[in-house]
Amino acid sequence: MKLVKITPMALVASLLCSGAYAQASPSIDSLTVTGIQEAPATQTTLTGSQLNQSRVNTTNTAAMLLNIPGVSIYSGGGVSGLPAIHGLADERVAINVDGMPLLSSCPNHMNSPLSYISPSNVGSVNVITGLSPVSAGGDSLGGVISVQSLPPVFANKGEALQQGEVGASYSSNAQAIAGNINLTAAGDEFSANYAVDSAKANNYTAGGNFKPAGNGLNGNVVGASRYIATNQQLNLAWQKDNHLIEFKTSYQFIPFEGYSNQRMDMTKNIGTQFNLKYTGQYDWGKLEAQAYNQMVNHQMDDNQGARTISSTNLTPQTAMPMLTASSTNGVDVKGAIPLSETQLARVGGLFQTYKLNDWWPPVAGTMMMSPNTFQNINNGTRDRLGFFGELEQQWSKEWMGLAGARIEQVASNAGNVQGYSAMMYQNDANSFNAKQHQQTDYNWDLTALSRYKPDQNQNYEAGYSRKTRSPNLYERYTWSSNSMAAIMNNFVGDGNGYVGQVTLAPEVANTFSFASDWHDVNKELWGFKTNPYYTYVSNYIDAVCNSSCTANQFNVLKYANQDAQLYGLDLSGFAMLGKHPQLGNFQLNAQGSYTRGQNVTAGTNLYNIMPLNGTVGLVQYLGAHWTNTIQGQFVASKTNVNSVRNEVATGGYSLFNLRSSYDDKKYRVNFGIKNLLNKLYALPQGGAYLCQGPTMTMNNTGGSPWGTAVAGMGRTFYVSANVKF
Repeated sequence: MKLVKITPMALVASLLCSGAYAQASPSIDSLTVTGIQEAPATQTTLTGSQLNQSRVNTTNTAAMLLNIPGVSIYSGGGVSGLPAIHGLADERVAINVDGMPLLSSCPNHMNSPLSYISPSNVGSVNVITGLSPVSAGGDSLGGVISVQSLPPVFANKGEALQQGEVGASYSSNAQAIAGNINLTAAGDEFSANYAVDSAKANNYTAGGNFKPAGNGLNGNVVGASRYIATNQQLNLAWQKDNHLIEFKTSYQFIPFEGYSNQRMDMTKNIGTQFNLKYTGQYDWGKLEAQAYNQMVNHQMDDNQGARTISSTNLTPQTAMPMLTASSTNGVDVKGAIPLSETQLARVGGLFQTYKLNDWWPPVAGTMMMSPNTFQNINNGTRDRLGFFGELEQQWSKEWMGLAGARIEQVASNAGNVQGYSAMMYQNDANSFNAKQHQQTDYNWDLTALSRYKPDQNQNYEAGYSRKTRSPNLYERYTWSSNSMAAIMNNFVGDGNGYVGQVTLAPEVANTFSFASDWHDVNKELWGFKTNPYYTYVSNYIDAVCNSSCTANQFNVLKYANQDAQLYGLDLSGFAMLGKHPQLGNFQLNAQGSYTRGQNVTAGTNLYNIMPLNGTVGLVQYLGAHWTNTIQGQFVASKTNVNSVRNEVATGGYSLFNLRSSYDDKKYRVNFGIKNLLNKLYALPQGGAYLCQGPTMTMNNTGGSPWGTAVAGMGRTFYVSANVKF
């Protein structure tokens, strides 16, 4: 057996989810040995043309992941979806934006991590749906999503470089418009880049005949789905020999974003980020060090004027203002050390501090929302300290193994609280204030896996992981059981109210996974992947009735530790159907996923599990520039619903899409039709439709009654264009 030495230009780690950078210093991220030189079957990397296709006709970065088997999206606002992998969603998934593990600072999780980077500024996406190494992150249960902004570009030695890109898009449904500009000036050692993206959309229309019960109806319009969002980012980079320093600062301003499955709308979100990263190559290996800060000022309101479907008014109609402020600071250090030609060690540590205040000012002239400020979370803190060690071993040409362990301390705390008044809130406040708020968890993770590649046509991966997640501040420290206050604390969009529990234990997920990948030698003619998996979660944070529950309406629930299991199967494949001198090349793509989630303790179904679903697409590659696609999307009925949350079942549906793109590297044009037949369908993970009429109701009398799911978007014509210069 002949082993290939680790080269200075080794490929980006198949297991370490970090993006590559252009013309930067060499790196050592993984072993490169003859026979095993490709990513695992459960990892998907989007770059180049795949990345360009994934961001067509979307302003929601989370939606770029929808063509990855096993990934689905909890619907939020127009730019703020919450990714789910194998039934585990939101903070149960490790989500990193430019290496920063950001948190949502909102009782409805409206400002999700991926909302802070626009699709036009995404440079690469790495998703691990199967077993993830401990080096890829902690404080999570499932897969890993790593999104990197566009990498720095440097000029050739002794030269200067100026380049840019401008783009615009339009969608007929909701009259959505977006534009982006990207400018770069660089020498051979220094690079400066500025990117800005802005998007605006009205309420979208559903297909068919969407006529839910409630007030303010106007045709097929889905209320509270409009939004305005702007993201800006400045990147400065300096490289010298084997060293690279990057400084990124970004600013987000969202003056309005509607939420069809929440009682509130976002009436302001301002986020600022500062991110400093060093990458260096030394004789002993590679070093990465990163320090970052994020500040968030967030505002919500029962914005009835903007939620009324017939209204074009985006001015807040104040009914219940809710304010949130947070600060996140972190330091992350990682090292990759080749011990020999067949062994690579990774070590690292992180420290992250998170501070949160969530308060609701009194509303003058009201009895229920005055005279005091409602303190939802007062001086909340959540601090993480963690270390990991990992060893990758190449046993032979065909076999490799990886094992790693991670330990973390997660310390949470919050101050005493008060309600709007003593009359309705004092008993709950007194009970909460009398408790010990400080909680410290000592968590540990473990991943052990092996890969086998007998030849150039197949490879396999099997293993086990133990992952741990500590409760977030809203799960621990929200305290009021009053229905009006409780329904404001809900980040799953089911319409119910939620009360926290200080003594919640961390969730622990034990996962067994097997993945296979069959393909031709060059991966050009055919390929087929499978990934069956099983996860058992001890102390899964689910919901129980706070006092009592009534069927077929919204209730007040309480977070509680129970046990759960999730299992399923992902399938994907492609086949080249043929080539024609005039008509081009034809390829058939298909994928499908099935996930089953069960609460073992209560004997119920887990909430918001995506039903059996799949896509089939016929792609034509015409010449060097044209790509045309006919795609069918198929989703089964969602009947395994959660009885505690009174989850609404949804019907099965089939959608058909057409799209074309022209790309000659300088010009890129995309156009197409989504939901060609204008099908009316309910989003399986869209939650409860809450946006019409008074939003405070908890029963079926007026307002937004229980029983209607959020409808998906109807027929949409879209076009986008990008020009590089």
